[in-house]
Amino acid sequence: MTKDELLKAIHNPEWTDIEFKQSSKGVSEEAYKTVSAFANTCGGYLIFGVKESANKTERKIVGVEDVDKVQNDFLSCLRNRGKLSRVINSVAELHEIEGKHVLVFYIPEVDRKDKPIYLGKRIDQAYIRRGGCDELCTESELRAFLRDASDTPFDRRIEQGIDPHSFIDHNTLKWYRTLLGNRLAGKYAHQNDQDFLLEMGLLLEENGKVFPTKAAILLFGKERFVRQILPKPIVDYQRIDTFEENWDPDKRWHDRLVIESNLFEAWRVLFDKYSLIADVPFSLDETTLLRKDDTLEYRSFREAAVNLLIHQDYGDAARKAKIKIFKDKTLFWNPGSAYSSVDDLLESRHHPIRNPLIVRIFRQIGLCEEAGTGIRTIMEDCRKLGLFPAQIINDKSDFSFSLTILKQQIISEPFKEIIARLDLKPDVEEAAILSYLVTYKNLSLPIAKAITGKSSNVTLATMAKLEAAGLVKSSHHKQAWSLSEHIEQQIIKPATEQATGQVTGQATGQATGQVKGQATGQATGQATGQATGQATGQATGQAHQNKKHEIARLIEGLTQVQIGTIRLCSESVSLKEIMHDQNKVSRDYLRVRHLNPLLKQGIVLMQYPDKPKHPKQKYYLSDYGKIVLQAIQGES
Repeated sequence: MTKDELLKAIHNPEWTDIEFKQSSKGVSEEAYKTVSAFANTCGGYLIFGVKESANKTERKIVGVEDVDKVQNDFLSCLRNRGKLSRVINSVAELHEIEGKHVLVFYIPEVDRKDKPIYLGKRIDQAYIRRGGCDELCTESELRAFLRDASDTPFDRRIEQGIDPHSFIDHNTLKWYRTLLGNRLAGKYAHQNDQDFLLEMGLLLEENGKVFPTKAAILLFGKERFVRQILPKPIVDYQRIDTFEENWDPDKRWHDRLVIESNLFEAWRVLFDKYSLIADVPFSLDETTLLRKDDTLEYRSFREAAVNLLIHQDYGDAARKAKIKIFKDKTLFWNPGSAYSSVDDLLESRHHPIRNPLIVRIFRQIGLCEEAGTGIRTIMEDCRKLGLFPAQIINDKSDFSFSLTILKQQIISEPFKEIIARLDLKPDVEEAAILSYLVTYKNLSLPIAKAITGKSSNVTLATMAKLEAAGLVKSSHHKQAWSLSEHIEQQIIKPATEQATGQVTGQATGQATGQVKGQATGQATGQATGQATGQATGQATGQAHQNKKHEIARLIEGLTQVQIGTIRLCSESVSLKEIMHDQNKVSRDYLRVRHLNPLLKQGIVLMQYPDKPKHPKQKYYLSDYGKIVLQAIQGES
């Protein structure tokens, strides 16, 4: 962490992976809880010498008095198995600010096989980082850590209570063997079903007896045996014929199917459901369970759906995977975070996987790509279709993974208007990158590569060109970018000025008109006053009519969530209150998709505009916003 990054973190904290501790003379026990939380989640920075208020709204640099002692004591404890369950490797950085010493330690995320990291010798003293706070792990979270750390994957565990012959759905197994035989020139044709399953590692011998693995039952089991080992559905499919922001979770879906069959049958059902709503009609090759005429849209759906089936955490008995198809997006959510980071998933390298046996069986018949390449295929298809890259959230604090395919053009007409107004002449790739930054604020190198479809070197050259033109700024050793301040201001300022001008113009016009009207009437007499009044009245009436039309057009472009937010902001409310009122799960999506445009238009204001992520941030209507609300409510 550079000194500039440290100062930014102190004065305007926006990261949840930073924790401040006073620690002037020694290290508090609370610091080790943070170490556990960072190590168990995604890593983070622990900063000594900065005092933070209880509500985390104010920070004061107090400095570390005895740097050598505090640093050595802390690093010694990180390497002491008596303090923590595992050795944690960390390096100290020393910065001098305002004549005082501040120590910065980066606590890395540990390997999944070393999790959970806990205090002392009590596993129930393991912590996880969530929302900028350290939280004690629940029992279900501890079990998830232990499942992921096990040397025996969940899908290779045997089921001793199930007969190795009776569980088999012979139709599914026959289909699979036929397809595999066609691909491998009949390699296993001479084997009976049991020998074949033994050869595939789906049946295992133990103490002279043969038992089915969980993978065998999930892949080829009859439905009653699948339910026997899995106390939850394979996937909950929902089709909702509206835009996601207009959906009320209290209302019914338009089509729903809770699937409890084996994985291959589950894929067949999902394919049937998709074929009913596909824009381009197609048919399924009954031999391969693949489309005869792949489209990019279908290929993305297939990769995402199969990814959900083969990579979810089947040991999580409480949560089921979900597929939600909206008009503007398709969401795939499953329990179990990926073992690799999102950036790593987007790179060409080997990735550890949760269910290696299930993945291998799917891959042998071409129903999934090599580990991790399915995600890159989806990104490639989005780029070819001119869409925003798929949104991926690998939530290690929630032990979940979600992938959302957006049906939204990355270079939209409103964005073209922004480019024209700023008099910019980017090529297609540069425009797509700028559009992404306008919408999502930050861009990593792997996502930039997904947008350009080019190598790291070519993409870095594109980003360097945009940076040299003053359009973007880089951070994290030129591996991440955001819009430059002056470009961001030029995008935000016109909307704000328009909104402010509308209110100011109306108020000024009314006041000036009243004063001038009175003076003119007194000076020029009744006749002139009548003529002036008539002309002024006509102009004012026309202006008022234009204003009504303008606001009406604005309201037509608002989403239902934005209209609900405007109603709610008639009083000061927090983002959490807005989320609760609108039933929105994703804080970031609510902010980016719905709240930020209202802020840019000057309809909604922040209580702490200089600190957008202030813990006590509230939102309320501007004067212009009150006029818009009156129009929404049908008031004059």
